[in-house]
Amino acid sequence: MNRIVGFALAQPLLILVITLMLVGVGVRSLTRLPVDAYPDLSPPSVELITQWPGHAAEEVERLITVPIERGMNGVPKTTTTRSVSLYGLSDVVLNFKDGTDNNFARQEVFNRMGDLELPDGVAPSVSPLTSPSGLIYRYVLQSPDRSPMELKTLEEWTVEPAFRAVPGVADDSGFGGGTMQYQVVLDQAKLAGVGLSAQQVESALAANNGNAGGGFYSQGGQFYYVRGEGRLTTVEDIGKVVLAVHGGVPVLLKDVAKVQIGIAPRLGQFGYEKQDDAVEGVIMLRTGEKTQDVLRAVQAKTQELNDLVLPKDVKIVPFYDRTDLIHLTTHIVMENLVRGMLLVVVVLIFFLYDVRAGIIVATTIPLALLFAFVCLDVQGASANLLSIGAVDFGILVDGAVVMVENIFRQIALREGAPLDIRGVVRDAAAEVDRPLFFAVAVIVVSFLPIYVLSGPSGILFKPMADTMVFALVGSLVITLALLPVLCAWFMRQGVKERRNRIFEAIKDAYAKGLDACLAHPWRTTGITGAVLAASLLLLPFIGGEFMPQLDEGTLWVRATMPYTISFDESAKLAPKIREILRSFPEVTLVSSELGRPDDGTDATGFFNVEFFVGLKPYSQWTGAYRTKAGLIKAINDKLTAFPGVTFNYTQPAEDAVDEAETGLKSALAVKVFGSDLKTLETKGKAIKQVLQRVPGIRNVTLVQELGQPSLAIKINRDAIARYGLNVSDINGLIQTAIGGDVATQVVQQEKEFDLIVRLDQKYRDNPEEIGNILVATPDGQQLPLKTFADIGVVDGAAFVYRQDNSRYIGVQFSVEGRDLASAVGEAIKQVNAKVDMPRGYRLDWGGEYSEYTASRAQLGVILPLTIFIIFFLLFMLYANFKFPFITVAGVLLSAPVGGLIALWLTGTPFSVSSGVGFLALFGVSVQTAVVFISYVNELRRDGMPLDQAVREGAILRLRPIMMTALVAALGLLPAALATGVGTDSQRPFALVIVSGLFSRLLISIFLMPALYMLVARPDDRLEV
Repeated sequence: MNRIVGFALAQPLLILVITLMLVGVGVRSLTRLPVDAYPDLSPPSVELITQWPGHAAEEVERLITVPIERGMNGVPKTTTTRSVSLYGLSDVVLNFKDGTDNNFARQEVFNRMGDLELPDGVAPSVSPLTSPSGLIYRYVLQSPDRSPMELKTLEEWTVEPAFRAVPGVADDSGFGGGTMQYQVVLDQAKLAGVGLSAQQVESALAANNGNAGGGFYSQGGQFYYVRGEGRLTTVEDIGKVVLAVHGGVPVLLKDVAKVQIGIAPRLGQFGYEKQDDAVEGVIMLRTGEKTQDVLRAVQAKTQELNDLVLPKDVKIVPFYDRTDLIHLTTHIVMENLVRGMLLVVVVLIFFLYDVRAGIIVATTIPLALLFAFVCLDVQGASANLLSIGAVDFGILVDGAVVMVENIFRQIALREGAPLDIRGVVRDAAAEVDRPLFFAVAVIVVSFLPIYVLSGPSGILFKPMADTMVFALVGSLVITLALLPVLCAWFMRQGVKERRNRIFEAIKDAYAKGLDACLAHPWRTTGITGAVLAASLLLLPFIGGEFMPQLDEGTLWVRATMPYTISFDESAKLAPKIREILRSFPEVTLVSSELGRPDDGTDATGFFNVEFFVGLKPYSQWTGAYRTKAGLIKAINDKLTAFPGVTFNYTQPAEDAVDEAETGLKSALAVKVFGSDLKTLETKGKAIKQVLQRVPGIRNVTLVQELGQPSLAIKINRDAIARYGLNVSDINGLIQTAIGGDVATQVVQQEKEFDLIVRLDQKYRDNPEEIGNILVATPDGQQLPLKTFADIGVVDGAAFVYRQDNSRYIGVQFSVEGRDLASAVGEAIKQVNAKVDMPRGYRLDWGGEYSEYTASRAQLGVILPLTIFIIFFLLFMLYANFKFPFITVAGVLLSAPVGGLIALWLTGTPFSVSSGVGFLALFGVSVQTAVVFISYVNELRRDGMPLDQAVREGAILRLRPIMMTALVAALGLLPAALATGVGTDSQRPFALVIVSGLFSRLLISIFLMPALYMLVARPDDRLEV
């Protein structure tokens, strides 16, 4: 290490040039570095969406979902296959191992799609390459005059293609408005009067809608194409289609039907503020793209569409833009960074009583960060709130503090004597460079186990580990190469050790306490052990959770209504709920999504209404509610006016990630796996009753799969045989006359609209009318449908959930007023004791709880592994076992105390964030022990007696030890105390480090000398 220092002192101009190059390249990397609020926590996945209109959930499961699942079994790197089947829709999601290349996963799925055996005319589509948290932009189309159907047409044919063409946009999914279609509404009486059937009308329409190519010819030197134009273009054209000819008189379509422009049957509805039927667009980010770059392009495209493309009376009005969240979180991070830097500089100047020394140390902070930005840029990584906001400047300057403090002290000792500045700096650096290298190596090692974490915890913390490791490496290089040069330049006239009366008083008091501890080293160690044991007794009262909630500054409210509710009834309730949400002064806007969009990308029904609730910045809340929790309680109190409706409160991105994790609309759920839906529902109800009595368990909802009424038309084979009919004849009638079948498409320039055929509403309005629908027989008779089938109402499945080739039913719940681990732990005990599972049925407690147990198991391996690696590095430093042993023992006895007490006092449950904080704390805490032990070893090598060396080393190293501990603690103090959007994930991490370093400082300055006295012997090998 000293060679680096010697080279730097010999080539100061070269070091200066390299430093300036680092600044230039670092600033460039910083401007290029993409920044997002949070990393994408969801696993790689591929979603297969298959629409089969008109078919019941169990039929969709049997003929669509199960064949797809079987066809996808064995796809490489798949971890979980989930599906939901509901009316007219199958949604199958394959989750893959973390780190799986998305293009590889999609290609594997595409390779198998061709072998799937599905009903004729049915083909699955693969969802765009995006993630559940990829929603970056929401907008609504506004016009004072146009109908929702007109706006939906503009959205589908003008706006969506434009946004999908923006680089980095995976999809633009429209929601709301009626989908325009041309409708042929048949009059059954007139149709029967001319002896025709609905299927014949459909065939005639298809045969009368097309163009033909007739080659070409030449005439007069000109080249002419020959085209036959027979496409339907207007309602009048459709009405003139010939269906049959009776006695030389053509029967036209308009003679037996009404031709009109209408909207397709609604699958969902979007509401915005006071508009009950509006049109929304949802833009999704392509996985792997840079959020800020894509958002800038989307915003530019919005401006272009509004100014140049859309009619003047139509405007795109964005109401959710991820840029706002990025700016808000970035602002909070920058505030914390500035405060942390100021605290660090103040501590340095206070202890050194020299502004020059303080500024020299402080230069390490920006340069180390710029070095990290360069490395992140080369790596192609992105920054986020946690990866930047959790950087501890104090840790970065710890090595610089020790280096500059020792140089400063050595120069001050030579006050009044001739000064060979380079020689003094080189010799002073030689005293600390080796222990500094190993101390920084230990801190780096304490972050390396983070790379072992898998799942969301690994995704969340690996960027932070990248940033810290790069910054620590940069700080070490700067400490060894640049700081000695700066000290040689700015301290060449010498320095004077000024009296610091406050520190002198602290040192005097410490000397008295130290003497007492050295006189009774075993008692000191025992008392420390008792303090640690007392802090460990707090563990049962701390509790545990997977991760703190990542606050997005908005609300996502889900209303779950009775599963059999109709569209009309649900559409009546949504505006009333929206109005209540809008009544709160903290709310800026409210939108609602009822049901699902036409593309089937959200597999749900009319029972599900989701509300986006925009909120003012918390600093502007002046009413009765100053926290989001208080606002949610107030909202929930008002929404109790809707009996039979269950409300759940999350956030937009969190809701999407939760659904990706569990397959349900909840972050926590227990799943009952088995084959029979009735048995599953029985056990699900029993579990729900148990959960409702567990303290802390709230919002318990059974995903009730059965109970969906349907009109079953059971074909009588004997009856159809007597009249020469086939099952396909009856099914064709049901599909066309009742359900409405697409006969062909009407093309208008670039637009294409379905032309559907169905009976008038009055002929299919109830079971009796449906039974009277006339069926044309081969011999020309027209007989009612009830002649050929038994018609009655039966109960069936509203939807069927599956996971890994097995059906399941879910019981969703949340935890409030209690930590996750204890609440779910008690729930598991009570369910196991009170609910018996039949053979072939099993339970799975999934979602956030399974992530918590998995991460806790990982930390249980990582923590001992970290301690072992640290011990090994210390063995390399000291070449014996005793000094590494007392270093690790001292850290374990002192550092956890403050962290545990802080978690208990603040009511913060133990989580992955706080667990990673303990990892970093252990690494940082080793540094103060290394500084002390190395200096004592050096004093003993110079011939000082053991007792005197321990006492002298402890007192002389008190200042650098206090400085390193305090700057590391105070550097993260703003993050530990911060509140508001974007602070939740970093606060437990910072809280553990700050409080742990304070306890480590207070205990270790007495404990480490005592431990050293217990193990030191005259024949020790003394490495420094």
